[in-house]
Amino acid sequence: MKKKRQARIDLRKLREERGWLQWEAAEMLGISRSYLSGVENNKRGISLPLMESIIRVFGIKYEDFYTNSTEAVN
Repeated sequence: MKKKRQARIDLRKLREERGWLQWEAAEMLGISRSYLSGVENNKRGISLPLMESIIRVFGIKYEDFYTNSTEAVN
């Protein structure tokens, strides 16, 4: 039986590298600050629409969710 792959990315690290407060990042992502906190603390999952927002806002690639790479694309 194959394991289901979970989308994982260190959102807190990405956010802090940019000097953004939680409420600022949440606003750019179109989610509440409390939801972002849940994602950052691995208490909430990352939906496909949120993943798309993260890719757009943070300038990362889809593959980064599965390789644990958090370097932004230049």
